Amino acid sequence: MRHYLAFDIGGTKIKYGIVSEVGTVTSHGLIDTDAHLGGCAIIDKIINLGKILIKRYSVQGVAISTAGQVNFHTGVIVAAGVTIPHYQGVDVKSSVSKALKLPVEVRNDVDCAALGEQWLGNHHTKNFIMLTIGTGIGGAIVIDGKLYSGHSFSAGEWGYMKIEGEPFEQNASMSGLVRIVQELKGDYNWTGKEIFDLYDQGDAEIKGAISRFYKYLAIGISNLIYIFNPERVIIGGGITARGDIFLQEIQEEIQKYLQSNFFINTSIVLAKLGNHAGMIGAVYHFLQKHP
Repeated sequence: MRHYLAFDIGGTKIKYGIVSEVGTVTSHGLIDTDAHLGGCAIIDKIINLGKILIKRYSVQGVAISTAGQVNFHTGVIVAAGVTIPHYQGVDVKSSVSKALKLPVEVRNDVDCAALGEQWLGNHHTKNFIMLTIGTGIGGAIVIDGKLYSGHSFSAGEWGYMKIEGEPFEQNASMSGLVRIVQELKGDYNWTGKEIFDLYDQGDAEIKGAISRFYKYLAIGISNLIYIFNPERVIIGGGITARGDIFLQEIQEEIQKYLQSNFFINTSIVLAKLGNHAGMIGAVYHFLQKHP
């Protein structure tokens, strides 16, 4: 059984682990990204961690999922948001491969999550879109079983599209929800769990904030359904820990904005691989390049 070293680089945390050729995560951990130090510092961090891990485990390659827009042929970061400064132009693939003396493959994090869901999520569809709802909103598009990355590797960046004049992710991401709650409740370091706990307890102000969050999220998802007419919409990210309650709530909200024939013919589901989706999908991408 072959095994691979996998990294999932986010704006706040870096997930890492050992993943088998059948997608089993045999070991995993989490470290701070320290994104403010810039893209090159992040790559140095995963190289240093990688050197430690490859002494402990026998691996055949390195699979990397990362925030940012990635040329997955070359492994170079094409563009990145302000979350990770000075990331554009960083050659992740060559830098890590040279340092660890192993083959390396790199792809965008939401693309990797979609690949993971396609591989092991048992969704039984060749046409779907995926959203991950976290600090921002990321997207991925699978058409006829193939991941569509766009002309310049930037397809699915719908967190930037405008809903009522403001970026989609400004109001429909978890950081957007926190901002809305801070405006109502004060500048406390809120977590999504704390917010939804108060919501379930009937807090009137929080109820208003959640209502606004769901409205923007539902309008955005409805627009994407009108554009792509997917068989399935898969929603990932930390909010999915709310489970079937969240799924029911967002389905009810989407139904307000989506024509009935679109709603009936579109399955809206939660991602199944949880926090490991990016790593698993990165390994699947690696295996496609190195069968």
